[in-house]
Amino acid sequence: MSSAQETYRGHRIELRERAGLVAGAVSDTKLTIDGAEVPYGRLPDGKYYLKNYAYDWRDDLVDLARKYIDYQENAQVK
Repeated sequence: MSSAQETYRGHRIELRERAGLVAGAVSDTKLTIDGAEVPYGRLPDGKYYLKNYAYDWRDDLVDLARKYIDYQENAQVK
């Protein structure tokens, strides 16, 4: 199982391949932020969206996770 991780503004973003999924499954990658799984999907044009953050869509899932972190931090400040 391969994994990619980075830290952004003190938050840990991790993409991990799910073990045991059938080829062609809807999602073979798990996204976590600070250890909590973040549900996501793909639009017909291939862009990713987060189920709790429908305001932005991106071609890159990690980039979308960064935008989600920015959004959460801005919402907490106000």
